[in-house]
Amino acid sequence: MAADASQRALRRSDVVFMYDNPDRYEAYGATVMGWAGAANAERIKLAHAKGIRLFSCSVGFLTEFKGAIDFSPDFLDAACRDFEGKPFLVPWLWDHKHKGQPAYWWCSNSPLYRQYLEKRLKETMAAGPDGLHIDDYRSSSGAVTWLSGGFCRHCLAGFRGYLASSVPKQKLADLGIVDLGAFDYREWLIAKGVTVERYKKERASLPLADEFHSFHVKANTDFVAAYRKRGEELRGQPITLSVNSEGGNPQAIAIAPHLSYFCCEVDQQGSTRKPPTHPVFVYKLADGLDRPVAATASGWDWALAAEHKLHGLVRTWIALSYAFGHNFMAPHRQWCYTKEKGTHWYDGPTEEYAWPYQFVRQNARLLDDYEAVAPVAVLYSNAAARRGKGKIEPICAELAQSNVPFTVVVAGDDWLPSYRLDARRLADFKALIVPEKTDLDPEQRAVLDRVDAAGRLIIWPDKKHLAELLPPPIAIEGARDVWAVPRAIPGKPSAPVVIHLLNRAYDAAKDAMVPQKDFTLRLRRDLFKAGPTTTALLHAPKSPPRPLRVAPDGDHLAIRVPDLDLWAILELVPLDERQRRE
Repeated sequence: MAADASQRALRRSDVVFMYDNPDRYEAYGATVMGWAGAANAERIKLAHAKGIRLFSCSVGFLTEFKGAIDFSPDFLDAACRDFEGKPFLVPWLWDHKHKGQPAYWWCSNSPLYRQYLEKRLKETMAAGPDGLHIDDYRSSSGAVTWLSGGFCRHCLAGFRGYLASSVPKQKLADLGIVDLGAFDYREWLIAKGVTVERYKKERASLPLADEFHSFHVKANTDFVAAYRKRGEELRGQPITLSVNSEGGNPQAIAIAPHLSYFCCEVDQQGSTRKPPTHPVFVYKLADGLDRPVAATASGWDWALAAEHKLHGLVRTWIALSYAFGHNFMAPHRQWCYTKEKGTHWYDGPTEEYAWPYQFVRQNARLLDDYEAVAPVAVLYSNAAARRGKGKIEPICAELAQSNVPFTVVVAGDDWLPSYRLDARRLADFKALIVPEKTDLDPEQRAVLDRVDAAGRLIIWPDKKHLAELLPPPIAIEGARDVWAVPRAIPGKPSAPVVIHLLNRAYDAAKDAMVPQKDFTLRLRRDLFKAGPTTTALLHAPKSPPRPLRVAPDGDHLAIRVPDLDLWAILELVPLDERQRRE
């Protein structure tokens, strides 16, 4: 699935805006409008004139309740229905109303709602955007497991068709289902004594629950893929597609093959008042899917940051994202949410946030085209994750905290059919880490068995075996709260290797980093495929580059780092041929 870096919709050094704000483009060095809201031709032209190379306009599959209500007097025929057969509301829009009507959860299987979405797509493409962004793209499928949704008449009709085409007749016969033409899944469950309360508690174990969920996920994926193609027809040229989907669970990533990039809310664990670890999992899984992430924080993260003015904590979110090869959207305006206040907004101060983005733009050459240096891979099984097994987030967090460079490889299933374990790809790794419980189909299991036979398979948490296969590649001496994230340009050993240094020592009381002073970074020589080096340059925000000496030390290279505040990029400068001869 790997795409040529030049074809990626997002560059590693892009500064992505969420919501249009031309007055702040220059201060942040903005290059991409990832989530602009409603389309406006004049604003798109202005953005292009100011250096925005990719401008995406938005269609909200759940949040545009006003437009859906105005579109037709029969708007309730577009509403998703729960197991009781009743429409329900978008929980985080409880404080919104239009014409006396609340914010209903809409169903993308409804022909009426699809007509409304067609209208919105025509309006959006007529403005001439470069891309389409969809907020809450999962629509009715997103309510199946959470809100007992998916039971409108259109969904039930679609499920009948899905059973006819995708489920063996014998399985249906064993369940007593012979005539699909008259089959109503909800009524069938009710006839078996399934009450509303029982459905909420036992949904996953009920007959045909997996099939019902799969129908919704696949129907939604197919619709969104077709929606992009329709957008391209209307626009008369290719467009990018992004969605607001964190990418941390199987349903959220089902759309990945059809995406240009994720443009989404990622939980930054703000309530902990610590630099987060959860985004590492999201970014690494996105690497395994070969899809960039333009992240923002969750509404409750921003509510916390706004209430307590946690500019320093927010900057750790920004630095983490870019260090791991993704993008964090400029926090000039952010949606906030709490149960008590509902929707409110945060206007991020330019003086607090622009300078990390200027650092990104100034060092684009050390970000663009760079990929993770990864002697270790962690296996993500989509089939296992769908069953609550094979969780890799704790593994990702521990490896990052231990400064073990790694990536994620994805074993797909019928929700992600194009992602398959590749024996040639796995041969590149010194070790492959798998969770204790991993579901794989026979073909992919055979690939894994070959890795096991070669002695390179680690069943987590067998850290002893990991250390035998991979002696610690990175060590930090003299500081406990520094992460080192190595990155390099594949196939270009002459290009500099870079090490992102992240300070994780955050003082919550002061909302400031505790500077790390005079520590030593030790790197194993065999970590890189680069030539020898004796010089490094330390690039840090608000500071000119500083040369640092690289000292050979047996199997390692040792570099003394005089200080680290938030984030720095250490550039290992390869020797040229003349220097090598000398």
